[in-house]
Amino acid sequence: MIKIIRESEFYKHILTIISGSTLAQLIPLISEPILVRLFTPVEFGVLALFLAVASVFSAVATARYEMAIVLPKKDEIAINILALSLFISIIMSLFSALIIALFGSQIADLAGSKELITFLKWVPLFVLVSGVFQSFNQWATRKKYFANIAVSKLSQSSTNAAVSIGSGWAGANALGLISGQLSGWTIASFPLIYKFYKNDKKLLSSITKTQIRIQAKEHRDFPRINSAHIISDIGQQSMVSFLISALFSDRILGFYSRMIRIVKVPAGFIGTAVGQVFYQKASEQWQKDHNIRFLLISNMKLMAAIGTPMFIILALFGPQIFGFVLGDEWAIAGVYAQILTPWLLLNFIISPFTHIPLITNQQKKFFVLSLSINMLIVLAFILTYYIQGNIETALIMISTIQVIFHVYLAWWFWKISA
Repeated sequence: MIKIIRESEFYKHILTIISGSTLAQLIPLISEPILVRLFTPVEFGVLALFLAVASVFSAVATARYEMAIVLPKKDEIAINILALSLFISIIMSLFSALIIALFGSQIADLAGSKELITFLKWVPLFVLVSGVFQSFNQWATRKKYFANIAVSKLSQSSTNAAVSIGSGWAGANALGLISGQLSGWTIASFPLIYKFYKNDKKLLSSITKTQIRIQAKEHRDFPRINSAHIISDIGQQSMVSFLISALFSDRILGFYSRMIRIVKVPAGFIGTAVGQVFYQKASEQWQKDHNIRFLLISNMKLMAAIGTPMFIILALFGPQIFGFVLGDEWAIAGVYAQILTPWLLLNFIISPFTHIPLITNQQKKFFVLSLSINMLIVLAFILTYYIQGNIETALIMISTIQVIFHVYLAWWFWKISA
């Protein structure tokens, strides 16, 4: 196995990102015990609500055109998609500013958080920096600049932690946490932009209005279908955050949101590394013979081997781990983690391969599947609350639905991969 990894370019690229991101994975874990002593659960709840709103816009900051940057055979074509993505990011930032100006108060009322309105003015900046990062991140994936991607991840996590902790020491409220997020994604773009400027700036002369329009039309399924898909996914996550805040409290949302961050962020670095390299390699392989099943199976086994021990430990000792690391008050977050462990494990195994419907032109069915499950989750959460009235039962329902969905998703990805 070790020999195969050493000789495989595919696994070398994955290891480049993961090894370069090792510290980036540790930084959130190391900083968390400090942050929970500088900020209250309510302030973490406000951050979760801010991200719930900002993520809806940032998810489509480029109208998802950045996902098409990897696909063209020629760089001269792909550079026009990059330009299109960056232009749309500016438009979406201005659009989000208009929405916040007109409906900011109503959004805060819907979330049941009066404090949220103070921080919504930062949403447009979040959308802009997210769009720039997403665009250059996909360009780096296309060009196999995986070392720069690793540096980018380290820059993001370290800047986020440093700014958040520094703001907390200075006595800042939830704005300190929001500033950490904004600063992290801004700095994360620098290594990617630098590599582009150093290696690829000559391609700028290939950008034309005509070619941008051609690429916008050729890849129109990304804004039409993939954007709707990602809005559905982010919308479901945002609605769950809003519902927890409105039906329970910002405090419970704070426990839930930090649990998700602590569990998903380190695991996400691994999943993202595998997913980025897989997308680039699978796109090439699909163009050759329309068969990526072996690539899918081998990497899904890799994710299962990595994730299963971690999540078994979480399932057995969740409250003890959270209580020891973050303090006794946060042990309840470990209970939430235990409930969601089956879903979190399957999500860890499968999430790197969600690009398969893009590669195999199955976006429409994937969107319908995701939209259906997202609506079911929100509905089940509301019904469970009114029947049982406690967060634990609602989370059990969410975990059960997600497990069934992810098992089906794994089978479907296998079916369409050849």
